[in-house]
Amino acid sequence: MIDAHIHYSRSVGPQRLKKVIEEMNLEGIALLCIPKGGTIPVEEDAFAFRDSCSIPVYVFGGLDRNIYSPGLTPSAFSKRADRELSRLLALGCTGIKMLEGKPDVRKAFPVPDFDSEAFAPFFRRLEQEQIPVILHVNDPEEFWDGEHVADYVKKAGWFYDDTFINNEEQYTQILNVLERHPRLRILFPHFFFLSCQLKRLAKILDSYPNVWIDLTPGIELYYNLSAQGDTARQFIDRYQNRIIYGTDMGARALIRKEDVPLSIEECRSRVKLIRDFLETKGDYLLTEDGYYVVEREPVIMHGLGLSEEVLNKIYQQNFLDFINRNKADDRR
Repeated sequence: MIDAHIHYSRSVGPQRLKKVIEEMNLEGIALLCIPKGGTIPVEEDAFAFRDSCSIPVYVFGGLDRNIYSPGLTPSAFSKRADRELSRLLALGCTGIKMLEGKPDVRKAFPVPDFDSEAFAPFFRRLEQEQIPVILHVNDPEEFWDGEHVADYVKKAGWFYDDTFINNEEQYTQILNVLERHPRLRILFPHFFFLSCQLKRLAKILDSYPNVWIDLTPGIELYYNLSAQGDTARQFIDRYQNRIIYGTDMGARALIRKEDVPLSIEECRSRVKLIRDFLETKGDYLLTEDGYYVVEREPVIMHGLGLSEEVLNKIYQQNFLDFINRNKADDRR
């Protein structure tokens, strides 16, 4: 099993992460480098962990937020982005991680529109060189809905009023990028936040064979898929070669400026949430555990009971295909 979506800095505690790796019997991990607290690069920490680890560690470098400055011409930004991409590849990064599609990041930094002239050379190079990129786009759709957004979301500053970019505007920008660069080797985490719109997501996957998605929580992803029962099972069966396992371990620690150790209990909770849903055949009760599943009423979940063949693809093979820049587009 490969966990393809972990966030890490030295402050979370290397021994804690190694304990999780051992406990979960992981055979590989991907460390997605988002700047700690929004500003502090963590690639050096990730490579140090890789060098001390007994299993393969794949590092996805995050763009230094200093490339985003007000008033830059498109040409000036393009040159900055290209230099930053070259720097990360020279470090030995497997690919690139971008959190720039998260609305609060776009509000905090002057990130150009993804389909703008400024970003065009960046995405062109990613496509030409088949560099894997993991791009977080949007958040759960209810984060834009003041009447239905949960209290914990508001506390985290993730309720998006009209001062934030609209989620549909971002989808439009990204689809424009894919239309121009259809061979872009790209993974959209969290089911692209379209777990309530599986027909729409299917159309995207059918149109662009180099697009992957992952199963990393938000918990709403699992509620949404469970509520759709056989439809969700049929979707995962159809796109079994395009779906990747990840947990988002360390995310809560990395978004904080202060040092926060990795919660092993929360890691266990994340893994249990995902694996119970994928592996359990039939109904089971999901209850609050105080770690990751919090502020939730008990709910009956409709487990998928996926086959060993499909689970092996999701848990390992699909990620290896994603990072294989020489692999043909044969997964439809």
